[in-house]
Formats: sequence, structure tokens, C-alpha cells
Amino acid sequence: MYNFSSAKTLVISFIGMQSQEVSIKPTINIVLKPDTETLDEVVVIAYGTAKKESLTGSISVVDNKKIEKRITTSVTGALEGAAPGVQVNNTYGEPGKAPSIRIRGFGTLVSGASEPLYVVDGVPFDGNMAELNSNDIASMSILKDAASAALYGNRAANGVVLITTKSGHATNKPSITLQMNQGIYNRGIPEYDRLDADRWMEASWMAKKYAMMSNKGMSATEAGQYATEHLITESIGRNIYNAADNQLFDANGKLTASRLSGYDDLDWADAIERNGHRQDYNLSASTSGEKYSIYSSIGYLKEKGYVKATDYERYSGRINSTFTPNKWFKGGVNLTGSWTKRNYNDNATGSYYSNPFYITRYMAPVYPVYMHNADGSYQLDENGEKIYDTTSPYLGNRNIAYEMLFNKEESIRNVLGGQAFATITLPLGLSVTVKGDLNNSTSNNKKYDNPKIGDGATNGGRLTSYAYQYRTVTLQQILNWNYQFKEIHNIEAMIAHESYSWERKYTSGMNTGMAVDGNLTMGNFLTNSYFNGSDDEDKTESYLARVKYNYDNRYFIEGSFRRDGSSRFHKDNRWGNFYSVGASWNMKNEAFLEDVEWVDHLKMRASYGEVGNNMGVSYYGHMALYTIDKNGGNPALLKKSLAAPDIKWETTQTVDVAVEGRLFNKLNFQIGYFDKRSKDLLFEVRLPLSAGSYPWQDKVMNLTQYKNIGTVSNRGWEISLNADAIDSKDWKWNIGVDATFLKNEIVKLPDGKDILHGMQNYSEGHSIYEFYTYHFEGVDQLTGTSLYTLDPEQKVKAEEAGALVNINGQDYATATSYAQRKWAGSALPTVYGSISSALSWKNWNLNMLFTYSLGGKTYDGSYSSLMGVSESGAAGSAYHKDILNSWNGAPAGMTETSPNRIDPNGIPRIDYYKSSDLNATSDRWLVSSSYLVFKNLSLSYELPKKWMKNLGIEGLMLNAGVENLFTLTARKGLNPQYSFNGGSDDTYVTARVYNFGLTVKF
Repeated sequence: MYNFSSAKTLVISFIGMQSQEVSIKPTINIVLKPDTETLDEVVVIAYGTAKKESLTGSISVVDNKKIEKRITTSVTGALEGAAPGVQVNNTYGEPGKAPSIRIRGFGTLVSGASEPLYVVDGVPFDGNMAELNSNDIASMSILKDAASAALYGNRAANGVVLITTKSGHATNKPSITLQMNQGIYNRGIPEYDRLDADRWMEASWMAKKYAMMSNKGMSATEAGQYATEHLITESIGRNIYNAADNQLFDANGKLTASRLSGYDDLDWADAIERNGHRQDYNLSASTSGEKYSIYSSIGYLKEKGYVKATDYERYSGRINSTFTPNKWFKGGVNLTGSWTKRNYNDNATGSYYSNPFYITRYMAPVYPVYMHNADGSYQLDENGEKIYDTTSPYLGNRNIAYEMLFNKEESIRNVLGGQAFATITLPLGLSVTVKGDLNNSTSNNKKYDNPKIGDGATNGGRLTSYAYQYRTVTLQQILNWNYQFKEIHNIEAMIAHESYSWERKYTSGMNTGMAVDGNLTMGNFLTNSYFNGSDDEDKTESYLARVKYNYDNRYFIEGSFRRDGSSRFHKDNRWGNFYSVGASWNMKNEAFLEDVEWVDHLKMRASYGEVGNNMGVSYYGHMALYTIDKNGGNPALLKKSLAAPDIKWETTQTVDVAVEGRLFNKLNFQIGYFDKRSKDLLFEVRLPLSAGSYPWQDKVMNLTQYKNIGTVSNRGWEISLNADAIDSKDWKWNIGVDATFLKNEIVKLPDGKDILHGMQNYSEGHSIYEFYTYHFEGVDQLTGTSLYTLDPEQKVKAEEAGALVNINGQDYATATSYAQRKWAGSALPTVYGSISSALSWKNWNLNMLFTYSLGGKTYDGSYSSLMGVSESGAAGSAYHKDILNSWNGAPAGMTETSPNRIDPNGIPRIDYYKSSDLNATSDRWLVSSSYLVFKNLSLSYELPKKWMKNLGIEGLMLNAGVENLFTLTARKGLNPQYSFNGGSDDTYVTARVYNFGLTVKF
């Protein structure tokens, strides 16, 4: 027994709290303060927890304090800017939409197979992340390398995000927390700069003039006169000015007429956009005792999108309970449920007539939303309401603002999940855990097209119904062994078995001919168009083991192994083996550093491992697949793809080395290098037509077959720094910055042959998303023609077509049909990361987060479309303001031999007839993807507890915040975060969200 009779002080410590030294007295009351440096000392890892100092792999932790500061519907949105190596494309502009996430690059060629594995409370999660209530989340651990993720081997190639929900632990008495948030949100990225009606008319006159010169051979004077006479009737189809159709311009194309006063409805975005509203309420309760802990919550979220007819509503509930009736048994049950309803537009992408973003962006500013009288005033119906224009030919008998009033697209999901577990503690440091998880969900979607206008007008209205049923079952049996001997040798071992089963049942059908208005049920639509359905399943069986050893908390060694079998592969290639080894050295515990005061913590770690990916292949990828149909009333099978019995797991090999620590009791740092190589990449290869055809493919008719075809490398550096710039009694200020430098490269392809896909090309030695397109040389300043690098093999054909120009001895193509493709840069950034600031004074807290990306290119297809001109069926489209800088005659002194005859930054002439060649797809439309986003600003104030004590309130906090305050890009209107591959679209952009909240604790 130790003798403490002479002790005068007592040191009180607890994990996650600051230690305090107090004088020994008969009665001592101590309140420990949180220690922000050790709150994550115990982190969640694969199939367990571990002290941070013992980790041999790369794991970043986002705790609930960071999550609470963010304004997100999907909890994974809080990962943006929270950790190095993590890229997030957050499409929060669409209510209920979860972001896309990439961890340490891109290791697969298949779209949709690059998402990380999400694990919630120890089991894989396959639902919509927006269905999880952020308020229920205690922490998220991001497993970035193979050493940390290998025990999830079958789906860990893209990284793993471990999400842990809250429990009732560490509450010595029942507590209740009420959170209320109200906010508004609107468009977070402004629209492109487009011409107003007057400037648009003048630009259109110029386009008509040059079209007559290039197509009809008219002189400039003749073409100008023709443009004045025929622009409205042939190219526009609408006159909103106070002069006759042929008297709007002078001889130089200057608009001389004035717009009629009633046309104030020319911006179609005003007709479909609004200020959205967000409300979020959460009530949670927790309690714990010596033998139990319980956490429960209910939540309600309602979002009205910044586009009309879009919203998201969610009810959620959770109960997490753990019971420990004696020393050798612990068990618990977790229950969760949610009901969500989403109104959305599945066609809000591409060039669909029902895509509101496409229509409003390219609608020429001379076409009104409503019907007008000859004097410009509005036409009104019998109720005095404005009448939507649904008859003008230039609208194609459509009106997106009117259609959105009647059409409806709705998805209702019900999710119920339950998890039960039991742990039995055995002698000799052994314990057995059995866990079962069941998740059952249903989705009922319907799409209604009204009978008045749009897609449903030709068949009396139509209703399409989709019904999905999902069931996921995960069973785990785990045996753990912890043993320590001689007080310096520590061993942990685990062996486990896991089975995973996913099932989906799907039915869909469409009926037309609505009988009674407003009754959106299938029985109210009298004619059936189709009805079909399918059942799918996906199963894996896994065996896994891990061994960890540490010597005196200085040297840590860890090894893991997992063997997975997947139903997606043929039985001869079904099983894959994945493993990892790692080591770390806690140098601060060495004698030579123990007395070095300016080094508070210093650690080195290194690991190697292999993990797998089966998401690049369909559920039945190894089988020959057939579509079931009928032919002449008899059953028929139509071959879709060939069998692929030889395909096997994609495998990702990762090397990870890092050093991390804390210096001067102020600076935390982490510097790491990773080399992540993915081999045997799965790819759906399109076969030549001689192998057969499948007529129902979206774009091509070729049969397909899955193959393992290549290797991709992702390597780079991760740097994370944060410093306590101020750390006094009242003032605290922490500043942080992180950066990830990434190099992506295709290492191997079959026979070294390139695979061209769109504007990009899979090629050895190049990035997976590297542009390979026609090179824009510039504009011929004599003619205003676009010039492209000539393909030497196409020279004769180009000359025959009149598309060849020789300038100062160099041949150029004037159409991309005869041009040569060249490498034009990668879509992937050179470096990306975040900058953060956390400032507090007494009970006030001000937090800021910026995210950035430098390098990479985006193909700005929207800008390309706005710079082109067309007169299809007397219907024009909007122009970007840069079109005013188009070529309009040869500069003074310019000759055929002038050395500066080609302007590499020039804008070609505006020409209806030649626009497709003048503004063809090329590297002219590639723009820098670099951006800086003020991602989050939050201010909170916690009222002094002594004010609340008499009211029985433990704490009351007021907060205000903004998400996506501003975004800086290379061009106004550009959304470089739309996709990782450098693409763009006319669709939702990130929303700016303003939030005001109140948190009360009882």
C-alpha cells in the first residue's frame, strides 16, 4: 500500500479534460474544463476504438462540435474543409441532396464507383446520407489509408467514413437539449453576365449581317440592309419595341427603337426562383448511470428550395441504449427511423425542355413570360391575372414557369433501422461481441406531367409511379483479446466474421389520360403505357483479423487481414484477400525527448496495405445478361452483355508515411506522404458491332463485357497546421490551414492503347481526367474566323471543304472536323484544402472556414453556349456580355502577311451561319477551376449560467451563421465544384444559407 499521509496536493485528470491540481481538503468540489487537444484522444477505428497515440494509419476525426457549427442537411457536408485529403462537391442547392466525396484522389474508371464506404455505428450504410440527423452524430472518422481501412477490405479502396451516433455516456444526471434553427437561403453563385434586350438585339443584327455575307455572298451594305429587314421575321420572331419590324436599326446596326414599357418580365429566372426557407428543430435527451446509458432524439427539418416546386421534409427519431447488468455482460439496442418527402425535378440537368436552369439561362431577353398586348401591357384573364405565354412558336409551345405550377415530382421514403449487440467478457482478457443490424426502407416516387402543356399535353396527362423496397442485413461475430504483461508489453487481437446482404425490389409503371383533375393516383389515369419490375441482391461474406502490439507506449505495430467473397464475381474469382501492416513511434516518450520542453508531442508512422473495390461492376457483372421482352406476343430474350467469368476485385495498394506532433504548446502539425495505386480496374468494355448489338442503350448499340483493364496511381502530400495564436484566460484564437497536393496518373492500360471518351482520354502517363481536345489557335484578324490546329492527315479533305487556311506558311483548319486533338490539361487541382479561424472571448465564439482549390481546368459548356448564336426556327438564345468584344472588321493596317494576324485571345465574328464552326468544342472553353469559398461563418454567445440557474436551465446559447457566404472563381457564373471531372451543367449551384439558432439545455 502507498502512503499518502504526507501528500498536500491532488491531481485530478480525465480523458478529454484539462487536469487540475488542488489542495487536499475534507471536501473538494472540482469542475474539469474540456481540453481541446485531447478530446479526440480515443477515436473510432474499424471495429473498435483506439487511443490516438497508438494509431499507425491515417485517420482524421471530425467531432460533434465541428459538425454543430455547420449548416447542412447531410452530415457529410460537414466534411468539406474539415480534413486534408478529402474533396467534397457540395450540391446543397438542391434540397435533400447529399454531396459527393473523394478521399485521396480517384482510383477507378467507372462513374459512381469512387464514393467512400460509409459505416454507421459499425455497419455499412447504403441509404441517403441526408436521412441521418446531424444532431445525432457524435463524430466522424475518415480512414484514408489501407492500414486504417483494410478491415473494411471489400469496399475500402475509396476510403471509409465511420459515423458514430451519440450515446448517453458521461451524463451524471438526465439532460434535455432543445435546438431550434431558422434560416433562408438563395443562389450562392451568381448567374453569368448576359446581355440585356437592347444589346442583345444589336448583337443579333450583327450575327444576321455576317451570316448573309458568309452564306449568301452579300456585300457588307447589302447584308446590313437585309438584317434590318428580316431579323425579326426570320431570326427572332418577337418585336417588343415601338417601331415596325424593319425599322428598328440604323445602317450600322445601332438600335433606334425603344422598348415598350410593359415588358418587365424578360428575366425568366425571376419567374422560377425565390428565397428559400429552412427550419430545423431537434429535441434530445440523455442519461446514464453505473449500469446503463440512454440517448434519444426526435427531429424535424423542412427546406423550401430557392427554385419553386422544390423542397425537402424530414422527420427523424433515434434511441441508443446500452445496459451493463454485471461485470461480464454488456448489451444494447439502437433504433432509428425517418420519414422524408422530397419534391424535385429529375430533369434539372442537360438540355431538357423541363430543365428550369437550362431554359432560364438561355432564354433570349426579348421573350416575355406572359402574354402582352400590342402596346406592351399585360393580357389579363377574367380574374385579372396575367396569362402565361404558351402559344408563341419561339417557345416551342412550352413555358417552364407555367409547367412548374402544375407538374409534380415527388419521392417519399420510410426508413426503419434496428441494431442489437451483446458483449460477454471472459477470463484472460477475452471478450465476445455479437452484433446484428437490420435496415428496411421503402421509396415511393411519382412523376406527374399535366395535360395542359409540356410532356403530358399529347396524351391527356400522365402519371409515372416507381416503388422500391430495400432491406439490408449485417451480422457480425467478434472475438477480442487484450493482454498486458510486465506493464510495458500490450497486445490486442481480434478475429471476426461478417455477413452482408442487400436486397431491392422494384416496380414501375405509367398511365395516361387523366380522368379527374387533382387526383394523382394511378387509378385516375385510364390508359396503361407500361408496367415492369425487377428484384436485385448483393451479398458478401467476410473473415477478418487484427493484431496490435505496443511496447511501453513508444513503439506500436499493427497488422490486419480480411478475406471477402462477393456475389458480383464468378465463384472461381469470388474471394479476395486484403491486408495491412503499420508501425508508429511515439518519440516524445523516449528519454532523449522527455526533457525537451518545446516538444510536447512527436510521432512518426508508416504503413502499407491492400484494399478492394467491387463497386465498378454491376450486381451480376460476371453473368451474360438479357432483357426480357416479347416478340409477336411471345416471350423473347435480348442479349445485353457478355459473360465475364474472369473478372476479379479491383485492388488498391497504399503506402503512407507521416510525422505529426505539437510544439511550443502552440503549434500542431501533421505532414504526410501517400502513394495509392489501384490495379485491375473494372471497366465495362464496349465490343465491336460484329459481336452483336443491343438497341436500347442510351447512346450506342454495342454489346458490353466487364474486364479488368488497368492501373491508376494517386500520390501526394498532406499538410495540416494549426496554432494557438492566443491562449489567455478570456481570449483564445486558433488558426489552421491544411493542403493536399495530388498527382493522378494512369499507369497501365490494355496493350498501352488509349481509350477516348468525350473530350478526355484515358492514356498511360496522363491524368484520369485529362482533356484531349481540339486546340484553338486564335482568330484570323482579317476574317474573324476561328482557327484550329490542322490534322495533317485531314489536309486534303479540309482543302476540298474550303476549311483550310494558310497564314504565313502555316496551315490551319477552320472547322474541327479537320482539326487535331491535343492534350489540354487536367481537371484535377494541383492543391486543395482549407483555412480556418476559431476566436473566442469569454462566452463569445466566432468561427470562420474557407475552402480553396488551385489548378485544374473546367470545360465551361454554359459559357460556350452563351458565346454561340443561332436562329433556329425564328427563335434566338441569350448571349454572354463578352460577345460584344467579337471581331467586327480587320484592324487598321492588318495585311495577309502581318505577323500578328492571328489573335490567340480573340473572339470570332458573330455569324448565325458559321457559328457551329466558329465556336466549336475546343480548348478555347477550358477555364481555370481554381476557387476560394467562404464556406462557413458562425457566431455564438452562451449566456452566463448564473443567469439561467434560477430558471432550472443548464445553458442557453444563441447563434447565427452563414454557409457559402461567397465563392470566387475565374468567371462569374462558373461552378467549378459541380463535378470532379471538369464538366459543367445547367443545374443547381451551391446555395448561400443564413441561419439563426437557439440551443437550450435542461
